[in-house]
Amino acid sequence: MSVSQINKYIQFKIQSDLKLKGVAIKGEISNFTVHYKSGHAYFTLKDSASSIKAVMFSRCVERLRFVPENGMSVLVVGNIEVYERDGVYQIVANEIQPMGV
Repeated sequence: MSVSQINKYIQFKIQSDLKLKGVAIKGEISNFTVHYKSGHAYFTLKDSASSIKAVMFSRCVERLRFVPENGMSVLVVGNIEVYERDGVYQIVANEIQPMGV
């Protein structure tokens, strides 16, 4: 198999797993940035032992009722997907809520 084929296969497997859809993950925001052209937000969600990459597309960023900041404890809701180009899994966030809200 080629690299592209294996990444497509892994993405297919992840997309077909219903447990990875609408998942809620709590953690701390790190490296939060909004891309100036696209409006997409990119960040890392971490806890004391691990981290996961995250992306929130502009249509969802526009609906946020607060400004996410590095170090903020949050609950992120979205789907786990593979970014095939880089072979990286990530959460594609639909919602971000500050913890305690």
